[in-house]
Amino acid sequence: MLLLGGVAVLVLTVALALRESDSSATAPLPGAGRSAPLGTPDDSTTGTPQSQAATRTVTADALYATGPQQTVGCREAPVPLSKQSNVKAYYTNLVACLSKAWAPKVEAAKETFTPPQLVFWDGVAQTPCAAGATVSFYCGTSGTLYLKYTDDIKLWSRSPDAANRAFTRMWATYTAGHEYAHHVQQLTGILTAARQLQYDAPDEDARLELSRRLELQASCLSAVFTGANQISYGITGLDLTIYKNYVQAQTGDENNRGGPRDHGGRASHQYWTGRGFTTLDSVSCNTFTATAGKVS
Repeated sequence: MLLLGGVAVLVLTVALALRESDSSATAPLPGAGRSAPLGTPDDSTTGTPQSQAATRTVTADALYATGPQQTVGCREAPVPLSKQSNVKAYYTNLVACLSKAWAPKVEAAKETFTPPQLVFWDGVAQTPCAAGATVSFYCGTSGTLYLKYTDDIKLWSRSPDAANRAFTRMWATYTAGHEYAHHVQQLTGILTAARQLQYDAPDEDARLELSRRLELQASCLSAVFTGANQISYGITGLDLTIYKNYVQAQTGDENNRGGPRDHGGRASHQYWTGRGFTTLDSVSCNTFTATAGKVS
């Protein structure tokens, strides 16, 4: 209980600093939403042809019909996240697993699969998507995961206890899975379609809602992979408790006090990651046909 209590304090302390910063948070890339599910009948008869096509993509993409994800036997790299070389090895192993898992799904959706590029960095990142980014993110323009390795080292070094180390590893696993999910969205056209919808959105509230749909879907798809590989990866015992209670349940816009509501609240993250982790199926991650209350 004391260990887990310490993790709760740690989560509140570092969540803002390490809040995942991806295509819709760091980069000025469009993403839009509406007050009702995007798949409502009225959407087919309103809006520009581009907007109608984009709505069809985000609500009915072939990715949703590819079935449950099977395990690829992914195993966690047994290295402490205490130095640059180890963090690189950890993420390189994990991203290779993610590619192995998602390649057949992307191809089953009749799209061409290409693995993302990986860039490990410190300081401030300058990329085609974001000037001055300060945390890990994905850039669709370059198809690259930009992973700030020093964030993981800082988390790992805060405390040597088992709960802190479990939180650091599970947070790194979640982060890589979430950013990789944006790559899946890019390959399938969902990310580009969401940008079109934001461009056509009537106001800022609508743009923020679609941003939340996009981000919550990425969290859900991350959990699909994690759930499918839970046993081989070793997410049991303390790791499972930390993952469910302090990664799934504590990630949310509440941690970004005063910031935009662009990623979804804690309850929404817990709902969507829970669906992905349990069902292992991309169709469970179709946030674009959900009611507004499910993506708040």
